[in-house]
Amino acid sequence: MVPSMEEQVMSEHQSYTPQPSEPARSVPAGAAGSGDGSAEPKTLSIVSLVLGLASIFLGISILVPIAGIVVGVMARKREPAGRTMALWGIGLSIATLVIGALLWIIAGGFIIAALGLAASGA
Repeated sequence: MVPSMEEQVMSEHQSYTPQPSEPARSVPAGAAGSGDGSAEPKTLSIVSLVLGLASIFLGISILVPIAGIVVGVMARKREPAGRTMALWGIGLSIATLVIGALLWIIAGGFIIAALGLAASGA
């Protein structure tokens, strides 16, 4: 006797036995992270990166890049997991600080040159 299609499907499902898997871990309600509690804080690194990015748009300000550098150096010492973000924050802050200083020097040179021309009567 030939089994019907339904009987074949049922016999295939009955012969399948799932393998036991690793038991699920319970996570306390207040715990943060991926379940094993090993998530390291990266708050200072994120703040350094955000300040570095903000200093690009606020390049006239000297305080934002300096704050980004200070927070980035603190993050490198305290948060090894966020080292890359801290380095990017430091790099962006230093680059913005240097470019801003050069722009101020160039603008100051133009202003002094314009005042010199005006004083000489040209």
